[in-house]
Amino acid sequence: IFTVFLLFTNCFKKSTEQLAQEQFKLSENASVNSEIKKLQDALKSAQTDVEKADIHTKIAVIQNEKGDISSLIKSATEAIKYQPNQYMSHYLLGKSYIAAGRYNDAVDALNMAISLKKDFAPAYFEMGNAQYKKYSYPSAKEYYKKAISYDKNMLDAYNNLGVLLTMTGDMKGAEKSLKTCISINPDYATAYKNLGILYDTKMKKNSDAVENYKKYLSLRPDCPERGLVKLWISVLGG
Repeated sequence: IFTVFLLFTNCFKKSTEQLAQEQFKLSENASVNSEIKKLQDALKSAQTDVEKADIHTKIAVIQNEKGDISSLIKSATEAIKYQPNQYMSHYLLGKSYIAAGRYNDAVDALNMAISLKKDFAPAYFEMGNAQYKKYSYPSAKEYYKKAISYDKNMLDAYNNLGVLLTMTGDMKGAEKSLKTCISINPDYATAYKNLGILYDTKMKKNSDAVENYKKYLSLRPDCPERGLVKLWISVLGG
């Protein structure tokens, strides 16, 4: 009876936690949707094309954070229609095209964003992602480096560059890029996993691989691939 009670209690606790998370997510979504509704209402009274473009861009930014790709494409396209020289709209459109698998369209949009604002690091980063998806690895590498040149603290660029260099055989370059990422932010978990993979599969530094895998798990204890990473550690004798 006691065992059954414990099981029931644990199940109840788990379901309560899940319910709380779901309610928080619903509340968050409601807040986001409310903000989008306010901006859509503001469009009705917007007088100039500049105002309309600005509102559509603000909506696109929220939709980007929300991960609503199809709506993001529509909003960014509308913003560009009203104000063709707004770099942020072209950037958001390019980013959304990558998510939609439209890599050539992404390159066109991001090239426009870069032509309008040549020091905008995020556009170079996303261009690197688009080129990576197109298997244009040398080009992707150069765009990641360009992003870093404009933003020395762009962690995602260091990480992606490290992964790309690992894939293309530049082990020392990959190690340097991933270690730089970690030096900027010691809590950037993904870089530890990628550094572990580099040491494990390419450089055959087993103890260093185990150390980085363990650090990754300590920072991401609930990561979906936890079981797999623990297996990698076990195989390496950790």
